[in-house]
Amino acid sequence: MSQSLEIQIAALLDKHGPITGRQLSEYLPDIKHIELWKSCYQSPLFRVINFARYYLRYDVTREDLIRLSPSVLRDFLSFTLVYIAGQRSDAVDRAAMLANKHRLISLKKLKFARNTLLSLSPDILETLHYKACCFIAGDIAYFLAHEEPRIHNATGSKLYGSDIDIIVVHENDTDPDLIKRAEQEVLAYKHRCIKDPVIGQEIDFLFKPVQKMLSQYSYADIHQKIACKILYESFFLYGRLDLYEKLTTDLEFSGTVKKIENDFTQALAGRKATIKKILDLEPDELDAMDKNTQSLFYFSQERLEFQ
Repeated sequence: MSQSLEIQIAALLDKHGPITGRQLSEYLPDIKHIELWKSCYQSPLFRVINFARYYLRYDVTREDLIRLSPSVLRDFLSFTLVYIAGQRSDAVDRAAMLANKHRLISLKKLKFARNTLLSLSPDILETLHYKACCFIAGDIAYFLAHEEPRIHNATGSKLYGSDIDIIVVHENDTDPDLIKRAEQEVLAYKHRCIKDPVIGQEIDFLFKPVQKMLSQYSYADIHQKIACKILYESFFLYGRLDLYEKLTTDLEFSGTVKKIENDFTQALAGRKATIKKILDLEPDELDAMDKNTQSLFYFSQERLEFQ
């Protein structure tokens, strides 16, 4: 560990008080993120306080397909405060304020998701009200949504933070032409929101019948696992609450909830082992980390569409 880096970090904390990993990296732009992270977690000079919640993700770049989100690096940059002795009270106060900021961002995106559904034609909306349940998942459901700018690959438009995942599960006998029209309207709304520089939100959505949702409880392949996990972590948005409650109850009675929680436990153990492994690496070994280790530390660029 570089003593000069420790001195630089300590001086910044003494001057600015508790700061996030991202702020620290902005003050020290020439230092690699992983070196900053190691120094903050290894040095006896520094303390860290974390305000994230962790949830399961499926990642096809990994051998076991599972990991936790946020990644170790995202956790450090966005959801961790670094401080020194004597700053504990300020760190606790700031962590509470930042956690509330992400909660408000999540609620804002939750409202946007509801407005997406309310933008549908009246006859479609009425059908969904009586024959479907709509829910949202992802980091919004854990109040971890953010607004960090990013570029939409297909259009080059500027987007603000987390995308919005909406799932609609409808009764098997719902008019397929109406569902097709609903998909077309949400898709058109999605494109408008991506292109609008003021809105800058990306909506991902899926309509599927109850029979498909129930078949996915077998939790056999990665697509079924993603579908089950989304329901497990979801927030109800619109439609039939009784249908939503039945789906979530059946998910538990099928034994799938237990499988999801077992995967979470396994992913947590993998994260702990990875953190220990990286902390034990010498500086000249950090760039040669194996892909499995890298996939837990850095942001994941690999995503499967939910089904």
